[in-house]
This record gives sequence, C-alpha cells and structure tokens, in this order.
Amino acid sequence: MKLKNDEEKAFDLELSKIIKARRDELNLTQEYLSLHSGVTRITIGKWEKGEKTPISFDLYNVLKVLYKDPSEFWAELFKNYEKTLSPIQKAADKKKYMAYIEQMQKGKKGNT
Repeated sequence: MKLKNDEEKAFDLELSKIIKARRDELNLTQEYLSLHSGVTRITIGKWEKGEKTPISFDLYNVLKVLYKDPSEFWAELFKNYEKTLSPIQKAADKKKYMAYIEQMQKGKKGNT
C-alpha cells in the first residue's frame, strides 16, 4: 500500500470536509445519501472522517445526490485545497532549500 504524501492528505481532508458540510447543509443523513447513491453508509462515514479516499464512480454517484451541478463541488474543492496546500508547499520548499544549503556547505568543507 502506497503511503500518502502531505498533498494527498490535504486533498482527502478537504474532500471529506466538503462532502460532510454539503450533506449537513441539505439536512441529509448518511443513510439517505447511501440509499440514493448506492454507496454504503459505512463508506460515506469513512470518507467524511478522512479514513478512506472515494473511488471515482462512487464519488460521482454521491455528487449527483448532493449537487444539481457537480462542478460546484469541484470549484469548492479546488479553492479550499489551494488554500490548504499553500502552507504545505511553502514548508516543503523551505525544507528543500535548507537541504540544498546544507549540501552546499558540506561541499565547501570538502573542497577546503
């Protein structure tokens, strides 16, 4: 099993928040969503907790219940993911930069 990197974890977290928020906004239960999407209630619960990443066809079926226009979901996910990802990218870039500086310093010590 492949371990998820920080970007994938951030994506899954935003996806889970949006699905739960939309379901709550519509006052739908997980059971209702399950019955109308064909995705089990347990699976939906795991998505909402960020414990499981949706399979694309299952996500498609859930989005058909939650949205008249699923592009609303994707727009919201993209906007939220970019906000979440920005600090992660900055931290990763800083870590790479610091590793580069450290390598350069080690290289200079070896040349003297």
